[in-house]
Amino acid sequence: MPQADVHRCTKVSLITVCFLGCAADPSERPATWSYLHAAIIAPSCATSSCHNERAATAGVVLDDADTAYEHLLERQFVIPGDPASTLILLLEGSERRRMPPDAPLPEADIDLVRAWIAAGAPR
Repeated sequence: MPQADVHRCTKVSLITVCFLGCAADPSERPATWSYLHAAIIAPSCATSSCHNERAATAGVVLDDADTAYEHLLERQFVIPGDPASTLILLLEGSERRRMPPDAPLPEADIDLVRAWIAAGAPR
């Protein structure tokens, strides 16, 4: 498959996941890394001016699921089992400036990230 088609399919998949995630009852959304990355982290945090390979704000890259997972755990933004991890504090605006700064996440998204961390942040 040509590279352009791969990117187009990836974008369509992300849009579909985001749409379904937004439309679904929050309690029905899975607290899994693959879902969180595709529906919340990548579209909200790995934007052109924030945490992507090009910008890497604060040295954090979140556009690739594997890299994002490693950065969040290695830099202790996420401590598996601790729902008061730094990532939650940043998303809530409890520590420093709220992330993402331009469009804060809905509380339901933050709750889903918190549930994933509380469950041990499984990959």
